[in-house]
Amino acid sequence: MSAETGTGRPVGPDLQVVEPVRMDPHVTAAEALAVFQRKLPGALAAVQAVHHPFWWAALDVRTRGLFRRSASGPGQRMDVLVNAVSGRGMIADFTPRGATAGSSEWSSLIGGQSGPLPTRDEAERTARSLARAKVVKTVKLGMGIEITPAGGLRGVLKPNWIVSGGNAKHEATILVDGLDGSHYIVRVDKVGQS
Repeated sequence: MSAETGTGRPVGPDLQVVEPVRMDPHVTAAEALAVFQRKLPGALAAVQAVHHPFWWAALDVRTRGLFRRSASGPGQRMDVLVNAVSGRGMIADFTPRGATAGSSEWSSLIGGQSGPLPTRDEAERTARSLARAKVVKTVKLGMGIEITPAGGLRGVLKPNWIVSGGNAKHEATILVDGLDGSHYIVRVDKVGQS
C-alpha cells in the first residue's frame, strides 16, 4: 500500500482535491520503531514517514420518531474517512485537523496507484452507509434516519510510518498507523531463504 508504487497516471477531475488537510502524526518515529522491535526483537530498522490519501465526509445524522415525520433534535456530527485507494471506510472519533497541503501532493499519491480507484460518489456512498449502520444499532425499530452532508468531501493525507528492517532470523516491513499506533504486517521473510 505504499504511495510510491504505481503507474504515475494522470488524475481525473473527479479525483482531484483542492487544499487537502495534511494531518500530523500522534505517534513518533521512535514509537513506530519500538512497535517494530517488539515484533522482531533485536532488529535494526529504518523508519520512513508517509501519508496516505483519504476522503473525509462530515455528516449530520438525525433520527425521526416513530410517529413524527420531521427530524427532531440537533442530531450528531459524524466524521467518516474513506481510503481513496481501496474504498474502505472507517468512522473517525476525531475531526481531521492539520496544515493545508498542496493539491499536487494529493494528485501524485492518487496518480501513483495502479488499478481502479473509488470515485467521489462511491466514497460518499461508503460514508453514508457506515454512518447509517452505526446509527441503526442505537435506534428503535421503525425510526427514520436522516443523513445530510455538512459539507463536500475533502481530501485528507493521513500519517503513517513504514518500518523496514530485520534481525538474524527475519526481515520485515510493517505499516504503523501514525494516529493510534496500530500496525499491519506488510512483509516478513526468513533470512537465508529465497
